[in-house]
Amino acid sequence: MKIKDRIILGVVSSLIAGIPIRLINDWQYHKGLTDVKYGQMAASLFLPKNKVNTPEAKFVAAATNHVNTGITGIIITYVLSATGRDKAMLKGMGVASTTWVIVYGLISRLAIPVKSKKPLSPVLSFMDHAFFGTFCGLLIPVFGHSSLFPDRKNVQKKDKLPLISTNTNCEK
Repeated sequence: MKIKDRIILGVVSSLIAGIPIRLINDWQYHKGLTDVKYGQMAASLFLPKNKVNTPEAKFVAAATNHVNTGITGIIITYVLSATGRDKAMLKGMGVASTTWVIVYGLISRLAIPVKSKKPLSPVLSFMDHAFFGTFCGLLIPVFGHSSLFPDRKNVQKKDKLPLISTNTNCEK
């Protein structure tokens, strides 16, 4: 059964794609390649710096990361719905890389008090985000119904779901 809702598709795909990224980030942290985990940065948006390693902070961090990955997955889904599934992994990588610039470039300068002091951290973070977008771009066409994407020749025009629905009648 394929997913026909773009938002659900983006969230599901991004939650799955985020699992290896969290594991990779934990590994990088325990190997000393980076001195800050994504969860610590996420928790520091809402909690004082000295509380980012508490059990409560882990919940806040998980919620924040899931929201961020979910939004990124939804954006990738809409990009693929608008442009087609060709080069889906590259498109996903592009969206996630842009997200990395916004979150870790702009927002971190303004709001995140917990920052890495290791020069390799931003490089690893970029690579993690690029991999996340690539994996998410791979999963979305696998889980998504073909009517969501414009590149399917065998789908009749009447069967394709519009990118933005203006139909107020909820028959489907």
